[in-house]
Amino acid sequence: MSHLFRLGVILVVVWLLLSGIYEPLMLSFGALSIFIALWLTKRMLRIDKEQYTFFVTLSLVKFLSQLFYKIVVSNYDVTLRVLGIRPVESTFITIEVPFDNDVAKVLYANAITLTPGSASIALSENTLLVHTICEQGAHDLAQGDILNIMPKQYRVKNIENSKV
Repeated sequence: MSHLFRLGVILVVVWLLLSGIYEPLMLSFGALSIFIALWLTKRMLRIDKEQYTFFVTLSLVKFLSQLFYKIVVSNYDVTLRVLGIRPVESTFITIEVPFDNDVAKVLYANAITLTPGSASIALSENTLLVHTICEQGAHDLAQGDILNIMPKQYRVKNIENSKV
């Protein structure tokens, strides 16, 4: 309950500072908005009992820097394809998701989506459907391009091409 109280105080202060209008109608709109936000937060806390701890480690920092590099390289590749210098070879690929941890699965799917030219479409228990703008991107994903940079704190199932 102290979490909701702190959140309420923060919302009131932020609303008052950003609004700048202190007329009764606007104050009542603000109070109603804050009440709804607190009600939704309380409801979400009651519904979502699963807690995931996400530790910032050296392997996570390494992952983010490698992902940033892949994003820059993919941006360059997509730019060349949009300009017509390279061909667009749109394709779908289904790849195995080698993680037991739900957070690792989501991080893996989002890392693929963050790199331009690829998008995670559907995540199931053990597979991920990905759309890529080129066949080379699909081949790279199948060879573990993103899998090999994933943070080491996530346990990987047995996969031959995995270097994690």
